[in-house]
Amino acid sequence: MNIRSLTYWTLDRLRGGIIRRNYDEIWNSLSYYKGENLAQLDNILRWAVNNVDWYHKYSAFESLSDFPVINKTIIKENEEAFIAKLFNKEKLFIESTSGSTGTPLVVYQDATKRKRAAADTIVFSHFAGYDLGTRLYYSRVWNELNRKSGLQSRIQNIVMQDSSKLSDEDMSAFLKQLENDCSEKSVLIFASTLAALYHYMIRNNVSTSAKVNCFITMSESLAEEVRNGIKDLFHASVVARYSNCECGIIAQQCCDNTEYHINAASFFVETLKFDSDEPAGEDIPGRIVVTDLFNRAMPLIRYDTGDVGVISQSSKCHLPGRVLSRVDGRRVDCIYSTDGKILSPYVINNTLWRFKELRQYQFIQNQQNEYLIKLNTIQREFNRLNELLAELKKYIGQDAKISVEYVDEIPLLASGKRKQVINNYKPV
Repeated sequence: MNIRSLTYWTLDRLRGGIIRRNYDEIWNSLSYYKGENLAQLDNILRWAVNNVDWYHKYSAFESLSDFPVINKTIIKENEEAFIAKLFNKEKLFIESTSGSTGTPLVVYQDATKRKRAAADTIVFSHFAGYDLGTRLYYSRVWNELNRKSGLQSRIQNIVMQDSSKLSDEDMSAFLKQLENDCSEKSVLIFASTLAALYHYMIRNNVSTSAKVNCFITMSESLAEEVRNGIKDLFHASVVARYSNCECGIIAQQCCDNTEYHINAASFFVETLKFDSDEPAGEDIPGRIVVTDLFNRAMPLIRYDTGDVGVISQSSKCHLPGRVLSRVDGRRVDCIYSTDGKILSPYVINNTLWRFKELRQYQFIQNQQNEYLIKLNTIQREFNRLNELLAELKKYIGQDAKISVEYVDEIPLLASGKRKQVINNYKPV
């Protein structure tokens, strides 16, 4: 145990050991799964109907399915009704979504939820290979709203790595920084940034001496080629994390498999059909709907995350418990083939990242059979365009009309993310 970790746990013990108790409960659930956290589910449901105006009308509930599915719009339009009346709103903690797909959502959290979220983060970071207190390179777009002070970053041992630019020069500088740092370290990074690093290294036949414990990706889908390639180049584990600002860490891959192990200790996760609130069924894509088991200040019960995933009752690795065998990203970013079939953004990502000549791309659907692809290429002359279009048409349809636009950069969203797939077409 390093000095930062020792100090953290010592302070927690002096304050009653709340985070440690939460940590042990979450870790034991992940390692020795004995079923869903039904006792806590019942607790939060009863708390909600007794203390939250929005849920009072469901006081005669018999099961979770008696509660309606809610979403960002419902919460924003009824914010006051979702806050438990026993809490002073001014003294609550605030989490806000990035607003990448609309107006940001503000969620209020109490101290118990914050401590639970802290324990979730420590457990799932440890699960990936990152040890509390060791150095963490946190790669994102940093600004005046999220930038940590110099003192705070030193105390937490965090290096704020900027990901606003993904040129070869930027990737080279980042790689050299990792190589020159001899300390034990891990990297928390957007999937698109990690993909840019991987393709820079492959294109230029770059090897590395950097010692990295693990790469944890967030926010965007991670192509399997990138995951496997980075593992080979750095001899480090690479895992994708499924989380959001509203709830926290919902699920995460383990080091040996691409399935996402659900954080059943802190959340109850469902997948529901696209056209109704009935269960999607095992191994069938559906809307990911989450119940937060610990936020009493603003209970989120059956919250539609806007994401699409596939749930399975068992994993392919040794760990017990339900898993999300796939997380396909935002439902609004799922596209449609020319014959009307819904396709995961993964289809586009896994196809396009095979082309090493691409720095960046963005695929946009504008009409049922009209698409636009923006390409940021290493050289302006891209000789494999016909091959790329042919590969895409295998999935979206041979009658697809795909326009091509060459760009110097894919613009950043306000959140610091780069959307790789956009759907502007909504079928009737």
